[in-house]
Amino acid sequence: MKQKYTLFIVWLCAWFWGLCPQMVCAKSKISIPDSLQVLHFQVGDVEFNMQRVEGGVFVMGGTREQHRERIASDLPAHTVSLDAYYIATTEVTQALWQAVMKGWYVSDEWNTPSLPITDVNLYDCQEFIRRLDSITGMPFRLPTEAEWEFAARGGNKSKGYRFAGSDRVEDVGWSLSNAGFRKHSVGEKKPNELGLYDMTGNVSEWCSDWYGMYYLGTEKNPKGAQEGELKIVRGGSFDNCKENSHLSRREYYAPLQSMNYCGLRLALSLPNEPTLQQIEEEKDVVKKLKIRNLRVKFRLVPGDTPYYISEAPVNYRIWQKVNEQSAEEGWSQVVVDKTDGEWNEFLERCRKWSGEGIDFATEDEVNQAVMMGLTSQPLLKAKKQKRWEKDTRSIQRHRRTASKAQKWADLVGVKIKTTEDPTLQLYTNQAKNPSPRWLVIR
Repeated sequence: MKQKYTLFIVWLCAWFWGLCPQMVCAKSKISIPDSLQVLHFQVGDVEFNMQRVEGGVFVMGGTREQHRERIASDLPAHTVSLDAYYIATTEVTQALWQAVMKGWYVSDEWNTPSLPITDVNLYDCQEFIRRLDSITGMPFRLPTEAEWEFAARGGNKSKGYRFAGSDRVEDVGWSLSNAGFRKHSVGEKKPNELGLYDMTGNVSEWCSDWYGMYYLGTEKNPKGAQEGELKIVRGGSFDNCKENSHLSRREYYAPLQSMNYCGLRLALSLPNEPTLQQIEEEKDVVKKLKIRNLRVKFRLVPGDTPYYISEAPVNYRIWQKVNEQSAEEGWSQVVVDKTDGEWNEFLERCRKWSGEGIDFATEDEVNQAVMMGLTSQPLLKAKKQKRWEKDTRSIQRHRRTASKAQKWADLVGVKIKTTEDPTLQLYTNQAKNPSPRWLVIR
């Protein structure tokens, strides 16, 4: 019974991640010069291009737009985040292979420069990349499985297609239904959203990962299983039915196998290329401040008097870490209903741990950041807010009454509690504020 319940939860999570095609990726706002969007290379007389794929977050595996073609090895769909990288716009052609691997035999049957190279095993591909590196001085490699799928889906430009650039395999690839049992020259079909050709069909492509099962959770730059016996191959081919060309479909072969329907596509990460996080920090758009043993992200609010404001109001994760308290509330919940004394003590601790002149944002500063989409305005529980507003009004009403009635009370020797009275002062200091607080660095 317990096993059935676990399988149901896994299926439910996978179904949820596939609900909306627009959920497949989260877009990055980093701008890169046009000169770095596409890199051009030439080996002898052969040219090839590498398209930049901006880093981002996407749901990998059998998402819902894959329909009934999802199989067990595609599931569960899970979240993956990737840094930026480059991937070749086409598969490696016979012309490029021969320009690098001089003297390599290519059978007469396939001896056409524009055709993708096939009949190469994984170690042949690695030797090709080693020689290409020595010629160009660039660290080419095979793409990881996650990089391959993210690029095939269209990266941050993804429109949620079933295949690489369309819901119709005939528009973007060669499969058993239209290839005539043979491979075709690269780039004859429509490209996908990133301008990549033949990510669906024509020939399958080696990836660098060992085959392993998917697991729920979030992974950053995954590289597959640490060891294994089979390597991942993606993309389908002219020798497969179109169901095997779906974006999530995984195949796997022994590294020494070579097939007439399997080739490779190059990937590249530039030396010392900054990650998305480093690019943001270098542009001074984001400042990550270490407060005790956690990092709090602040975003720049431009203007005549620019300032940095926390991405969200203070939550219990920050509150409990700074105050060295054990977890009593959900970490993501916004902190409200604290006294001014508690807030001031919290602020002093933030300054102490960070060494920065942190303060609380004013209402105008928060409104400006919310309008610019740099922070969020949480929904407060109206019942609590009204209760504390009522308490505040009661205190103010008592003060006004006391100031007017004291001269009459003096006639009978009665002392009315005033603002200076210790009991009332204690109550005033303990009045809880229903408003959340944002941290700000000016």
